[in-house]
Amino acid sequence: MVKRQRSTSRPTSEIPGSVTIVNESTPLLQKQSIMRSIPPPDYKVITLSNDPAIFKKEINGLLLLGLSAFAFTLSACAVKRCGSTLPSYEIVFARSFVQLILALASCTFLRVNPFGSKPGIRLWLVVRGLVGSLGLILFFYSLTKLTLFEATVMFFLGPAFTSVLMSILFNDAFTVFDGFCSILCTVGVILISQPRHLFGKVRDDDSSTLKDMQRTFAIICALAGAFMSAGAYVAVRKVGKGTHFMVHVFYIGFIASLISPAGLVAFQKFVRPQDHTLNDWIHLSFVGVLAFIGQCLLNQGLKLAPAGPGTLMRMSEVLSAYIVGAIFFHEYPDMYTILGAALIVGMTTALGVHRWQQVTARRAVAIQRRQSRGRLRSHSGSHTR
Repeated sequence: MVKRQRSTSRPTSEIPGSVTIVNESTPLLQKQSIMRSIPPPDYKVITLSNDPAIFKKEINGLLLLGLSAFAFTLSACAVKRCGSTLPSYEIVFARSFVQLILALASCTFLRVNPFGSKPGIRLWLVVRGLVGSLGLILFFYSLTKLTLFEATVMFFLGPAFTSVLMSILFNDAFTVFDGFCSILCTVGVILISQPRHLFGKVRDDDSSTLKDMQRTFAIICALAGAFMSAGAYVAVRKVGKGTHFMVHVFYIGFIASLISPAGLVAFQKFVRPQDHTLNDWIHLSFVGVLAFIGQCLLNQGLKLAPAGPGTLMRMSEVLSAYIVGAIFFHEYPDMYTILGAALIVGMTTALGVHRWQQVTARRAVAIQRRQSRGRLRSHSGSHTR
């Protein structure tokens, strides 16, 4: 039998640049033979499945996301109702206490450890609960001073802050598109806030100056709350996907129940429970129950809905805030506010879709690389046998 001898060297020009050399015995395969059966990555944004069963699930998921947005808007409406007679910290305590009770009951029913089953992630759960509670406190204060539409749109800036935080903390790419969207979001904030010196609304009376200062502070609180929501997203990423969403709900309710009374004593005047009217008790109950329902609907909707259309469904919360504000509070934003809201909603939605596209592309490339390595190893094994 004549043994076939392998050549010890090959000209460099024979090696295709697309081949990944796993080891010395890896055969040099052409790119077409490796990648022919690998499907190209899907970069489409708004897609629903052609399979009837999956399509039905995706539609149900989008409906659940829409219902969750409406539930959150009704909860914010109840906050505004209470804000005329109760301090915002007291409203936060009522919402967080109701959320804590409902989360404990749900964890007991689902047999889930409310503190998390993995000890290594509990620190990040505390961080998630802390920044989420601070964001809730800031958002509720802005709801009592701004219109429902304005506060909701300002809080909508979370994805813009998330892009910045992810690029700083996780070295994610902050592209030119991200910067462009962030600049337009800043323009939207200016259009909504309408500074007196830029929009020719200079007035010398003390009452107008005080109102403008309160409005400016409420806008800053709304922006800070959006930043805290971005921090909560980063903490959720550190926690990972193995933790039940009800554990997150429990931590927010637990930590907010602890820090809101301290803030009430330090910054606001406590209203005794015996001074609450029946409407106050009803609205406080609605704040907690509707927010809890919204969180459950949001979690289930995210499981069923595709990522691209699910991101676009976030716009329904702004639309419902506009409708509810006009019906219950007779709040009608001017053209500057509508234009600023359109910029913020449009750009933050574009950021969300863009980030989803980047994640989808990275996953597709990773799958292609794994498939390519597997084919290379299988060809290598067939040649060495």
